[in-house]
Formats: sequence, C-alpha cells, structure tokens
Amino acid sequence: MIVPSCPAAASNLLVSERICFTDALLHVKNLVYFDRMVQYGYHSNATIIYIEIFLEQFYHDKNVFSRFHASKSTPNVMEALKTW
Repeated sequence: MIVPSCPAAASNLLVSERICFTDALLHVKNLVYFDRMVQYGYHSNATIIYIEIFLEQFYHDKNVFSRFHASKSTPNVMEALKTW
C-alpha cells in the first residue's frame, strides 16, 4: 500500500506543504474506507453510520485537490504544481 511510504515523502516538505499533504492523505483515506465499506455483503446500523461518516468527510475535504485541477486554462500541469 502507498501509506507506509508517505512519512518518508512528507519529511522533505515545508510545514505548509505538510499540512496540505496530510489533508490530501486523510481525504484519500476516507474515500478508500468508504469504498471498502460499501462493498460489504451485509450492512448493519453501525456500518451504515461509518459509510455516512466517510462520505461526509470525503465531501467536506474534497477541495484539497482543487488547486491541481487541469483545464484548458492550465497550459501545463507542472506549472500548476510549481505554484503549490
């Protein structure tokens, strides 16, 4: 899994970059947990609550990647990353 390599990658970041990195990591974690939970064959009230929490957190934090959104107005993705 990617997560074990994340601390090594985060250690070379500035504090402001580390905050963004942590937010992105939490966002991806919530998305993966949501995906895994909805694939259960049976859902109890507890699993439904977990699914709702993961989905709410996913939507709450989804803007963490908005600065990397490439469009016609972004001529080069690498230039967008340099402004990060």
